[in-house]
Amino acid sequence: MLSAGRYAELSTALADRGHALLTSPERYRTAHKLPGWYDVFAPLTPHSAWLPLAPGGAVDPEELARLAERLGGAGPAVVKDWVKSRKHEWSEACYVPDLADTARLASVVARFVQLQGAYLTGGVVLRAYEPYRPVGEARVWWLDGEPALIGPHPDTPGLTPDPDLSEVASAVRQLACRFITTDLALHEDGRWRVVEAGDAQVSGLPRTTEAKPLFTALTTAAAR
Repeated sequence: MLSAGRYAELSTALADRGHALLTSPERYRTAHKLPGWYDVFAPLTPHSAWLPLAPGGAVDPEELARLAERLGGAGPAVVKDWVKSRKHEWSEACYVPDLADTARLASVVARFVQLQGAYLTGGVVLRAYEPYRPVGEARVWWLDGEPALIGPHPDTPGLTPDPDLSEVASAVRQLACRFITTDLALHEDGRWRVVEAGDAQVSGLPRTTEAKPLFTALTTAAAR
């Protein structure tokens, strides 16, 4: 997964050789990092707040408490950076049962930052926890505002939900990034929610998913 800085270097190197990427460095950064896409998807994704932080940095517990207040100051939340979470270390570095427990919040964030190490991207993000039905997530690959492929999330390749894309499609077109993914989960109340968005060039495709429709759409777009 290329960082936004390395992607910009790749773009420059290709431009020096007379080639242009279909996704510009600016659009890559927009889709790759949560602060770039959050405002557009805000009605469709968990309420979030973030704090810039360099790798290895320390977060002031009082500053974290103020960040939690932006999410109401109470209730469950998850911790991530601007790109990734540590969901496989759920209890120690991802999930906060109650933001009002500021000591627990500080502990989870500190462990998250420690485990991310040099790969911490952007800073710390708090996202309100939402309960989803156990039907699996859908990963939708969007090309020029249209769904080019709908498949399972790589974490649950055996589950293939069929999401309603009507609201999501409008937000994707507003974001105006040529090639992105959205991971969708079904909320307990029946709404499809955007769990994550990202640049599709660095999004995983399950081995069990037929890739031909996606690559056919890409070669057609490149020809245009």
